[in-house]
Amino acid sequence: MQTYAVCSIKVYEGVDNMAIKAITIRVDDAVKEQAELMLDDMGLNMTSYIVSSLKALVREKRIPFDMVTSHYVNDQIILKELSVAETEAMNPDTKWLSHDEVFEKIRKRHNYEV
Repeated sequence: MQTYAVCSIKVYEGVDNMAIKAITIRVDDAVKEQAELMLDDMGLNMTSYIVSSLKALVREKRIPFDMVTSHYVNDQIILKELSVAETEAMNPDTKWLSHDEVFEKIRKRHNYEV
């Protein structure tokens, strides 16, 4: 069962008498806590980050950051691949691959789309 934290942005009358609307989102507790720690390190809070992201979305007419998914390999997969590579490196018949060939091999092995 996943637990969620709810973030609320308060409603108030803003600068230039612009109406400010409330937004409530549900997010996994762990994600919220990690995001708050990172934002705090940058001197921001959740509200200022969300508002600035929404403003950038409207201004740029696109999502203001790269959306990354499965083509990025997570740490567990990298550790597993390093173990395989160490074993293969001990074999004198091992064919050495370029950086691109290695990542392509990892993507195929773990069914990642590019």
